[in-house]
Amino acid sequence: MITLTPLSASASSSSTSEPVCYLLEVDEARILLDMGQRDYRASAASGDWSYEEKVRELAPTLSLVLLSHTPTSYIGLYPFARAHWGLTCPVYATQPTLEMGRVVCLTEAEGWRSEVKVGSAEEEGSGEVKQEDGDDTMGDVQKVEKGKKPLKGPFVPTVEEVHEAFDWIKPVRYHQPLHLGGNLSHLLLTSYPSGHTLGGTLFKIRSPTSGTALYALGINHTSERHLDGIMGRHGGEMGYDEGLIRPDLLIVEAGRGEVINPKRKDREAAILDVITSTLETNHSVLMPSDPSPRLLELLVLLDQHWTFKQLSNRQRGAKEWAHPLCVVSRSALDMLSFGRSLIEWMGGVVRELGGTHEADVLERRKGGKKRKQRVETGSEFGALDFKHVQFFATPTDLIQAYPLSRPKVVLAVPPSMSHGPSRWLFTVMASTEGNVLLLTNRGEEGSLTRELFESWEREQAETARWGRGRIGNPSSTAEQLGIEMNSKVPLMGAELEDFMDAERLQKEREAASKAAADRSRRMLEADDLDTDSESESEGTPDDGIIIARRPETNANAYAGETDSTQQMSFDIFVKGQQTRQRAKGGDDGAAGGGMTRFRMFPFITRMGRKVDEYGEGLDVGQWVRKGREIEEEGETEEVREAKRRKVVDDEKKKAPPEPPSKYVTEMVTVDLKASIFYVDMDGLHDGQAIKTIISDIQPRKLILVRSSRSTTESLLSFFASSFSPKDIYAPSTNETITIGEHVQSYSLNLGDSITSTLAAKWARFEGYEVVMIDGRISLGAGSTVPTLEASHVKLEAIPVAAVEEKEAEADIMVKQEPDQELALVEPIPASASSVSKTAQSLPGSLFVGDLRLAQLKARLNAAGIPAEFAGEGVIICGPGVAARTADPEADVKPGSIVAVRKLAEGEVVLEGSVGKVYFAVRKEVYGSLAMVAAA
Repeated sequence: MITLTPLSASASSSSTSEPVCYLLEVDEARILLDMGQRDYRASAASGDWSYEEKVRELAPTLSLVLLSHTPTSYIGLYPFARAHWGLTCPVYATQPTLEMGRVVCLTEAEGWRSEVKVGSAEEEGSGEVKQEDGDDTMGDVQKVEKGKKPLKGPFVPTVEEVHEAFDWIKPVRYHQPLHLGGNLSHLLLTSYPSGHTLGGTLFKIRSPTSGTALYALGINHTSERHLDGIMGRHGGEMGYDEGLIRPDLLIVEAGRGEVINPKRKDREAAILDVITSTLETNHSVLMPSDPSPRLLELLVLLDQHWTFKQLSNRQRGAKEWAHPLCVVSRSALDMLSFGRSLIEWMGGVVRELGGTHEADVLERRKGGKKRKQRVETGSEFGALDFKHVQFFATPTDLIQAYPLSRPKVVLAVPPSMSHGPSRWLFTVMASTEGNVLLLTNRGEEGSLTRELFESWEREQAETARWGRGRIGNPSSTAEQLGIEMNSKVPLMGAELEDFMDAERLQKEREAASKAAADRSRRMLEADDLDTDSESESEGTPDDGIIIARRPETNANAYAGETDSTQQMSFDIFVKGQQTRQRAKGGDDGAAGGGMTRFRMFPFITRMGRKVDEYGEGLDVGQWVRKGREIEEEGETEEVREAKRRKVVDDEKKKAPPEPPSKYVTEMVTVDLKASIFYVDMDGLHDGQAIKTIISDIQPRKLILVRSSRSTTESLLSFFASSFSPKDIYAPSTNETITIGEHVQSYSLNLGDSITSTLAAKWARFEGYEVVMIDGRISLGAGSTVPTLEASHVKLEAIPVAAVEEKEAEADIMVKQEPDQELALVEPIPASASSVSKTAQSLPGSLFVGDLRLAQLKARLNAAGIPAEFAGEGVIICGPGVAARTADPEADVKPGSIVAVRKLAEGEVVLEGSVGKVYFAVRKEVYGSLAMVAAA
């Protein structure tokens, strides 16, 4: 049985910008599909943490976590849950998702922590009630009632937590089935490329009892400059990988079901035209972008455009194209390094060019004519060389290199502009008339990017708005925006002095506490260095052991006559070092007017001399020094120079101590004079594509998620003719959808008489291997699992009592799939002497599967047999089809056309003269099904 529960981003009661997270239960396994997080600023403003509460409750009970994409909406909450909420189950993702996801989470966490104080949020995010030191009033009550309290975000992990979480992920590769371990050993996991992001994955989970579930979010059907689409180089006959066809359950997002995407070349041309025209008018372009998933696509596009402009200007003798192309991100260089090591996961021009970098250059010929010429520029990393891209860690570094007045293109993170470089650069660049804010995604609801997108969309014509298939125009709306800016500034003046005084007092208290601890430790120690030296100097040759003794030690010390300066060792420590006496005038007549009190159980450690077997003293330091000298003498000059460089590099890598700082929040008013332009570069499917993909994949059951109510209803009406109402679902948040039923399954062993004859009989069907068996089940004495032997093998008799005990294990449950013929097995009642179970008379062969005429047409065309639809449920094929298409009045040879007719009862009829064409068509029909032979 398979159940799905959307924890967020459902199909009927949520927004498409919500984080992605679904609970999939297959048999007894609890699998969490993705673990996204909302934008930090938007989530803090909303104050709703119900989604995070559900994830925290589920985290300790999960069996598996699958991460499909690298944007924060898919992966952002995983590091925090791993560090604070008891998430210890296995986590799987592709290698690019692992590396690029690490970059994304580090960039988001470091950017937010550099502006907003999150210390208290960490304590609240852990959900544990903590008791303050020294508070004993609640004592045992708090220990007993310790539990979880309501969460309060945002949930920002530390750098160490991010690294630890992503080190825990186990990488998987495309198209390689992975048998899971532990209590998931019955499941088979296979990943397929999705085309949306580098390493983006469609996960296929197969259970032997519940069927196959395909998790398909973030699909892109078209190839891009650095990625292949879902119908890429691994596609089968219909363009899709064979493992994606005909799953029992398909989980797919429907939020773009009514969207019409413009052509890719039109979108790229619109971006390049706006950038070129803006730079030529001496203005700048700001492009908010994500740290990794879609940044590579933009960089490949822009870097190739810069190469083209430089070479074409040089050919035409025009002014040199020297406008800076800048990326502002702390992790951009790490992202680029990881990307260059993952080229085998890429596609498009990145894979095609390999070690070359090509560009279109206009060549002026005689007579004033022009033509395009492909020019190879050659580079080590091909299209990922990025010769024209400059990387900056902070906006301050960018401004120091290129002032605001110089025209440039800046790609800054994050895409939502909720914090970080993109938000700061917007406040300083948006108030300049002529600058352009180029948006490549709509942003999350409640973010600054979404607000600006909605402002742009209001200025567009109805046909040019997002999702209408056309690209709009830049819009300029003179308005004022109030933006909250968070920053971390160094302390100065009186604040710095107060901080230094408080820090000095804290250090003094720590030093006093440490001194007290050291004093207590010294009082607990048995001997000091003087005792050690005296032990070595006063050793006896008899046993090599001497008792430490001070020269002034009184022999009657243990009788009460002890020196006040002497320190003794005791196995039980009593507070205080000196002996204590009663006040003068006591009853006893001891000296001083009172009886002396002594601490109990004195103990003196016997120290041994540090000598070897021959009585020679050991000097360990001498051997260490000698070894170091020998090692240095054997080193070459290159090794010494490398060590010196390493020391220098380590010193440079050491971050300077951070000056005392404070977190400041201020409101900034921005006069929005810059133009806003939006071009969809998310790299996702549109409505027509998702409808075609679902129809081609042919799932038996369909679950729609991550969609609005209107879009969901539109898709439900579209698929009403393809699916029955009980086979398509659109759950709301926290609604559980159940697919299938609990079935009883039993195990049996195949006897030698069966396995020896099956080698040539297996037939493949949708990833399974099927064979027809004619045999009898025997329950051997002392066996817990029945054995299936061939019908002609004589079975040994067993008592009836043993039959009754094992009767339940001998029953066979048959799960019937749609459009499949099954051989029915009927048990024969047991006799008093022996028992056996035989099958009914089986046919000569069975054809398992459901013939799809569209798929058959593709197979026929691939085999060189022309085929056309001749009405509903009929295909005509053969050479005569091509001849009739060329000339309707031409005479068609007999036997050159064969008709394939699919009847409503699931029967397939071939009509035509028996001949070469007939047998060729029949072969392709048989190839579309699994033929299971009985003998």
